[in-house]
Amino acid sequence: NNNNNNNNNNMTFLNAGLSVLFAVGSLRQPNVQRQQQQCVKPTALFAYPQMNTMVVDLDVYESMLLWLRGSTDAFINDALFIEESKCGVGYGAFVSKDVKEGELLFEVPRKGCVTIENAIGDPECGRAFKKIIEKAGPGGSTVVLAAYLAKEYLVMLEREDITWSKIGPYLQTLPWERGFNNQEHILFWSDLEVEHNLKESFCYTEAVELRTEVEFAVGIINGIIGNAIRRERGEIKPERTGGFFRLPWDNKEEEDAGPPVDKKKIVDGLDQAVRGAFVSLLTRSFQDEGIKGDNNNNNDDDDDENEKLVPILDMLQHSDVPNVSHVMRKVDGTVEVRARKDISAGEELVNQYRSEQDENMPAHRFFTRFGFVPGATESPRELFEDKSSVFYPKIEQV
Repeated sequence: NNNNNNNNNNMTFLNAGLSVLFAVGSLRQPNVQRQQQQCVKPTALFAYPQMNTMVVDLDVYESMLLWLRGSTDAFINDALFIEESKCGVGYGAFVSKDVKEGELLFEVPRKGCVTIENAIGDPECGRAFKKIIEKAGPGGSTVVLAAYLAKEYLVMLEREDITWSKIGPYLQTLPWERGFNNQEHILFWSDLEVEHNLKESFCYTEAVELRTEVEFAVGIINGIIGNAIRRERGEIKPERTGGFFRLPWDNKEEEDAGPPVDKKKIVDGLDQAVRGAFVSLLTRSFQDEGIKGDNNNNNDDDDDENEKLVPILDMLQHSDVPNVSHVMRKVDGTVEVRARKDISAGEELVNQYRSEQDENMPAHRFFTRFGFVPGATESPRELFEDKSSVFYPKIEQV
């Protein structure tokens, strides 16, 4: 189904030089509807980790829309506007007038999306990014995309200028920390919180495996973009010979005009930024099919293994009955989003992240991957504290 290519995509992580496959979907927030849960009461107080919610200003999204229209030549229907979601948490997209089935809501050109080409084209780390993909195969592309996002974000913070990065206005909308627009995700938890809260749950094994992969990726990414961040902070001097980063496993020692630094030490803020980047990819990314006949694509045989981020589309709330459809034009990579059915004025646009009827995507996996439980009126915290059967085997009362 071309309208839901993202729902069957695979996300891969680099682990000791091997690609480890994780099947995920796209986007992030839930469409909250009531669903009866079979629960048993806990025998002790459940210390679900506290989350400080940070609701960003609407101006951040207005800035993103201006950037899309002005810098990427995106088309955005005049009826589309953004405000606080009525069927999820955070913000959502709405229409101000009736929209007919098949009407174009918005389209984002490939240059407005975040793809592996952005990373490979990075003037400072692009060659190292490309080398990772060559060594690790399609699994490396996910690590590279996360590294690129983290680097752009950290340098943008140092410069305090969103215009420094060509995707700066979009970077502001991504969940870089837990609680951003109420974004929950186990990648933001501590090891102790995972052990205490998930140990006996259906989520535990997958959560630990996912966190282990990301922790490994942090070390790889630190070895590639770490000096770019250090240079930006003035901790080391600029390279004399240009911006080529060697991979951590390369034998040849990197020449550096600055003082000696501990290459294994994680740069301040990098761990958090990388986790935020992976949360964005897990919860928002779409399958990237590449452009037909593009000779610059480094993975023509593995296009379906790559991810991309699509502004606006990636912030739509989830519903198992979506009212939008999306497709990428192979000729130029533009993503078109149209009304799947007639949409009334004031109605929120919703997309299907994954089918709630998919046997391979039970409710607890929605939580592990997207940070929410579809159809639940209770928060994840309440479901865990009540030992809900969403997360735990049902215990028969005697």
